[in-house]
Amino acid sequence: MPKTKPNSSPSDMLGPHTPAGRPAIDIPSLDFGILSISAAAEDHHALRYILNGSHWRIVKSRTCKEAIARLGKTYMPVVICASDLPDGTWRDVLYQISTLAHPPFLVVTSRLADDYLWAEVLNLGGYNVLAKPFRESEVKHVVASLWMNEHRQIPEKAIAGVA
Repeated sequence: MPKTKPNSSPSDMLGPHTPAGRPAIDIPSLDFGILSISAAAEDHHALRYILNGSHWRIVKSRTCKEAIARLGKTYMPVVICASDLPDGTWRDVLYQISTLAHPPFLVVTSRLADDYLWAEVLNLGGYNVLAKPFRESEVKHVVASLWMNEHRQIPEKAIAGVA
């Protein structure tokens, strides 16, 4: 079960502050899983490297089928999914996760990340798009934003594991 400080403000959740008093971009310390779906091992490795020390657990899946099976057993608030997979696309993953009681946020990754893909992802219900190769600042910003959304919206029943 994740633990957070009671009455913490969004700036507390972003980690240390810069000398000017503004929060430094950092990932909150939680023990939530991020499901990374990609046939490319380097995608999983890059996410693990970027999020190292943040307490976000990267759980990897290579296919849609494997990912959906994992999500059916374990709640993970974030899915980072390659646009194309061996057995489908990010659209297939989005459709499948939309049927879950507590659908995770979907972030799509692509080497061809452009305005068209970004608009399509958002219009169909995804959260964001990350360009590959990953940029550390972008990944951290998106994950921190997701955490803040998740922290505000997650039903207490989902945290407690009650249906």
